[in-house]
Amino acid sequence: MTNKSNNISSRRQEGLEGHKGVVSNFRAVAFAAVLALAAALPVGAEQQITRSTFRDVAKKASPGVVNIKVKSNIQFGGKAGRKASIPPGFGLDDEMRDYLERLFEQQMPNLTPNDEDAFRYSRSASGVIVRPDGYVVTSNHVVSGVNADDIEVALPDGRSFDKVQLIGTDDLTDLAVLKVDGKDLPAVTWGDSDKLEVGDFVVAIGNPLEFNNSVSEGIVSAKHRVIKKAPIEDLIQTTAAINPGNSGGALVNLDGELIGINMAIATSTGLWSGLSFAIPSKTAREVTDQVIERGRVARGYLGIEMERLTNSLAKQLNYDKNYGIIVKNVRPDSAAEKAGIQRYDVIAKVNGKEIKDIYDMHRNVGVQAAGSEVELLVYRDEGSKEPAEKKVIVKLDERPPQEQIEKRSPDGPMPGKKPSSGDLLGLSVSPAKGGKGVVVDEVEPGSRAAIMDIQKGDLILQVNKQDVGSREDVQKALKSHTTDSHLLYIERKDGASRLVEITAK
Repeated sequence: MTNKSNNISSRRQEGLEGHKGVVSNFRAVAFAAVLALAAALPVGAEQQITRSTFRDVAKKASPGVVNIKVKSNIQFGGKAGRKASIPPGFGLDDEMRDYLERLFEQQMPNLTPNDEDAFRYSRSASGVIVRPDGYVVTSNHVVSGVNADDIEVALPDGRSFDKVQLIGTDDLTDLAVLKVDGKDLPAVTWGDSDKLEVGDFVVAIGNPLEFNNSVSEGIVSAKHRVIKKAPIEDLIQTTAAINPGNSGGALVNLDGELIGINMAIATSTGLWSGLSFAIPSKTAREVTDQVIERGRVARGYLGIEMERLTNSLAKQLNYDKNYGIIVKNVRPDSAAEKAGIQRYDVIAKVNGKEIKDIYDMHRNVGVQAAGSEVELLVYRDEGSKEPAEKKVIVKLDERPPQEQIEKRSPDGPMPGKKPSSGDLLGLSVSPAKGGKGVVVDEVEPGSRAAIMDIQKGDLILQVNKQDVGSREDVQKALKSHTTDSHLLYIERKDGASRLVEITAK
């Protein structure tokens, strides 16, 4: 029985060994078939996958991806309510900043005043060398609010630069350019992001979670994404894993060419959840070149303030399409004013492309160079059944600094005038200085105006597209309107303008 059992065991062992051999051979054949299939796929020579593909990409591109360290003093509040505050920047989103501030506050009872004065916070992000003489592109949110003296750039080969120049930034695309004093640095070659197709392989290189020069691979999962992290976005979505610290790093193709600057992730945890986003190289290269050449981006500027198109606002303007934006203000002496653009115009297309929202408008106008011409398809309500359709050619101005755009001279009530009482949608108003508009003096709690967030101090310039300068003007404009809602054009104390729709009943 023992011999029979041993023979059976021996045959079983032989069978298992044979089975393992078959499985091993099958795996080898299957892997070879996958490689052959990948090589045969019609996705271009640069997309052919071999055993050394990603190894070669890393060797070519990684030397030019740098670690950017930024640091600053943590700001502590008074002794009574000891609070820690991390200044903006450092590549942190609001959730991560809140978490770290709470962490610092837990340590504050152990800090002496001298410790507080010297307490520093540092964080790593990424950047890409794009010229051998030391120009580095990164994300603007990495260096925003940071002095150049508090930035350090370290290369994978061990070289480090603590004397860094901040050449310029472009907050509209979330890009910044730094300069280190180096020669013959390992620059990453620019690639053409326009040639990318959904499904192409890509590689992300950066410094996630303090792990320097990390490489991850994935595919292009979508193009032309908007995630509303910057005013101008036309992003590449990838499955390549990026995490905090990857911001400003490289997204490269299988030729090791730079086809994107890693920017953000979509996540509910603060860590990678499968969705990564990068600024296309077409945008990044144009911004980088302009910043290097002139220290800024000479971006086209129309000179309007916009409102999102809603069904009810479209009805107010007799507009029956599901795309476009509403002009709520035209800046004096701007390109838009010179071209005849008016408040309440609906801009439906730019250079033949439908405008779906405000971000779409920024993207289609903001990428144009100052001085270039764009064609706008405009619809204007002129009192007829259908709005008039107009094609308007506009020669764009150069976009001024953001602080100049936001600067406004506030209008207040006329001196010596007492607020008028009475219900105007729940508002009490008085004439503004100079007779331009009326100032909101009181808002009745729970009124229709209060529900729509009209606030004390708001300047009402128009009611139902009619200029108003007194309480009587407001009453007249409200009574003359026959639709089921009223449209108010308002400017806030901070200069922001709004189109507010209030139900008539």
